[in-house]
Amino acid sequence: MTPEEHPGPAVQDAARTLVATLPRIRELHGRTVVVVAGHHVLADEGLRHAFCGDIGFLRYSGVRTVLVHDGGPHLPAWLDGDPAALRTHVAGHVQRGLVGSLNEHTTLAVGLTGEDGRTLEADGGGEVRVDPGVLRVFLDSGRIPVVSSIAYGRDGGIRHLAAAPAAAALASALDAALVLPAEDAQAGPPSAAVVDMSVPHAVLRHLHRL
Repeated sequence: MTPEEHPGPAVQDAARTLVATLPRIRELHGRTVVVVAGHHVLADEGLRHAFCGDIGFLRYSGVRTVLVHDGGPHLPAWLDGDPAALRTHVAGHVQRGLVGSLNEHTTLAVGLTGEDGRTLEADGGGEVRVDPGVLRVFLDSGRIPVVSSIAYGRDGGIRHLAAAPAAAALASALDAALVLPAEDAQAGPPSAAVVDMSVPHAVLRHLHRL
């Protein structure tokens, strides 16, 4: 056999970084994390690719991850008055793009809305109730639920929620850690971690303390 060529400094640095993540991988393995896909991720293809790579890494290292997103940075205001068009835009256009990007890294992402299984139920006063049963089924089967922040309305219609409060409600019901983008810092609970998603791999660097 011919011995492998001696690796250069970059390869050695990469190997050291991987080994250094082992303690944190052990610590995070089996934990549930709810992450909001911020507007930077939804609007920029490069940042979305890096973000989805982070989520794929977390999945394969044993983290049970739930993603939550809203209508993105370019949601037309008139859609709030058209429930069918709102659902099509958020759960169709925005969600399918995010699920497709995730499945370039892992084929385990599955999309749903808060209406499915009445996972999110909201009234006119802004109160949100959570039934995490559907999410637990997906998580237990190794899937990555991607939740559009559209809730079942107790009046029989649908309600569009901001992603941060929807994610906070889901994290509480799942006893999960919560990661928010910087632009949503004020909308989440004090216990939430806040990361700057305009920087590539911000989620992975935060969770693995890199």
